[in-house]
Parts: sequence; C-alpha cells; structure tokens
Amino acid sequence: MIFKRIAVLLLAAGSFGAAAAAPLVVLRAVPTVACITPRETLYEKRINATGTIEAQNVREVYLDTPVIAQAVNVSVGDYVRQDQVLAVIDADTTKSVLEQSIPASSLVSGMAAGAISQETADLAGLYSALQSSAFGTGLDLGSLQEVYEAAGGVPVEQNPYLYVPETITAPMDGVVTEVGIKSGVLSRTAKPVVTISDTGSFAAMVTVGESYISDVKVGDPAVITGTGFPGREYTGHVRKIAPVARKLTGGTAQETVVDVEIAIDDPDNDLKAGFTARAEIVTDTRRTMLTVPYEAVRQDENNVEYVYLAEGSRAVRRDIQTGVELLEGVEVTEGLGPSDVLLADASAAGKEGALVNLQRGERQDVL
Repeated sequence: MIFKRIAVLLLAAGSFGAAAAAPLVVLRAVPTVACITPRETLYEKRINATGTIEAQNVREVYLDTPVIAQAVNVSVGDYVRQDQVLAVIDADTTKSVLEQSIPASSLVSGMAAGAISQETADLAGLYSALQSSAFGTGLDLGSLQEVYEAAGGVPVEQNPYLYVPETITAPMDGVVTEVGIKSGVLSRTAKPVVTISDTGSFAAMVTVGESYISDVKVGDPAVITGTGFPGREYTGHVRKIAPVARKLTGGTAQETVVDVEIAIDDPDNDLKAGFTARAEIVTDTRRTMLTVPYEAVRQDENNVEYVYLAEGSRAVRRDIQTGVELLEGVEVTEGLGPSDVLLADASAAGKEGALVNLQRGERQDVL
C-alpha cells in the first residue's frame, strides 16, 4: 500500500510539472518579430546623364589676309586678358610675300572677258605650280606679273587697300584653347589664328534618353561630377533642351537621345573643356509617399502583394499595391496608412493568424 501511494504521488507530481512547463514551451515556439510603421518620404525623381564639359563663350580670331608672324606670345592653356597682344606680325615681309604670290586664278578672273588667251592662262597656271614645287627652288622665275606681261598681257595693279595688321590682340578674357599661327609661316584665312574660351561660361553638355526627357524641365537643379575632378561636386541647372532628338551609337547599340545643356553655377580652374561629365538631374516631380522595407512585402501564387499587420499578438494579412522601387525599400501606393503597424519581416510570421511576439523596430529610412 505504501509503495502504491508513493507511485501515485510521483505520477501526480510529474503531471503537474508537465502542465506547468507547457506554456513555456509554447512561448518559445512563438517567433519574435520587429514591428514598424511605414515611412513618409519626400520622393525626388533623379535622372542620370553623361556628356562633356564645354565652354559656351568661345571667340575665334580670323584674319581677312594671310600674315607672317614675327613672334607668337601665347600657347594653348595660357590665360589672357582682353586687348593683350597675342602675336606680332612682320608686316613688311607679309606684304612682300603677298605681292609676289598672286594666284593665277585670281589673275585670270580679274581680267576682262576675252582679254587673256587660254595659252596665257595655262602659262600662268604652270608658273604658279612650278613656283610652289621643289623644282622652282633657287630659280629666278621673276614675278607672276612679269611672266604675264612677257606673254602680252596687261600689267596687274596691286590692291592699294591691302591691310596687314601689326599685332593680333585678345578679344576677351579667357584661356587660349587653340593657336593656328606660327612664327615665320604664312597663316591661313580659313582657320582661326587664335581661339579663346571664357572659363566662367563652362557648362555640362549631356544627353538624356528619350524615355526620360519628358520629365526634364528648364531650371531643374543638377549635380555634376567627373573623373577629371575627383571628389568634387558642382551644382548647376538645366539651361537648354534641344528641340530635336538624335541617334547616338555606342558599340553595336543605337539609342535615341536629346541634348541638354546644364549651366554650372560656380566654375573654377579645376574644370577643363573636354572633361567627361556625369550629371544627376533632379526633376520637379516631388511627392510624399509611404515606403516599407522589401522584407516586409510578400507575394502569393496569384502575384498579389501583401504585408502582415500586427493586431494584438497575431499577424493579419493586408493586400497592398506597390509603386517606385528604391534602394532600401518600396513605395506602397494602396493598402497602408502611416499609422499602421506591420511586421518588418513578413516571412517570420509564416502564415496569416500566426502568433507572434512583437518587438518594436525602428522606422526604416528610405531615400
């Protein structure tokens, strides 16, 4: 009898202990999940574009008459002031060369119709070709006038209004970006002798894809970076948008783009024409939206997106619709309000109605 009573007491004690431990086991099986509220974020749509740095105020110095420089005082990269002497012209030598180098075509076209024969024109052309060739070096050929007069033509009068400048001066302040004149060499009239760029007028000339150009407006702010000025950022704004699109070929692909000019607010000497530029244009598409972490959103077999709200100690499903995908989260366009409490990680709940041990989480910053 005594042994039976002891056995009954032990059995009763064991049953009581198991019943007391049961809630603890259940609590340990309930997952602990952080809960959050949606983040209200001011969204700014940004468009990336690439291009080059270019000076918008450029002056090219042309001369009506070819000249021979006695001295060239500047080179590419020099900063010059307005009216600074860029080159000194050897006026006497220039005039002498011009007087002895009248082109045969000019001579023929200057005569009256029928005043020169084809034979004489051929003679003048042959003279010019011989004089400019290596065979004419060291030969006393005389001037083209003398040759023409010997052929029975009328003497050609020199132009009394031929103007040869004594100096070439800078038309404005800026940096010399091209020098097309050399000492002792006859210049060309078809090319600028000097090109000057205003460093205060630098702009980023970039291209924007046709899919995004409708969002870009004149006046939109932009941030400019580039490999040529590492660690530096320049601010600017969209100044011009080309009225037409064009095809841009890169490798084997072809893209339709629109040229956009971004004025740089505070250019300095670190910028150089031709540098590669990367621009981030902030469009005027600004709005406040609700965002949640990607981990908080799930999708069922019907591609319906949803989150789990925390109601008491249970997870309750709420269908939502999403919008813009950002770096650290996604926009929720329908289904949630700013005060709703939801699970930060929807996969932790397992299924709708599951028990969860809620832990307050931080609101997620989504930029």
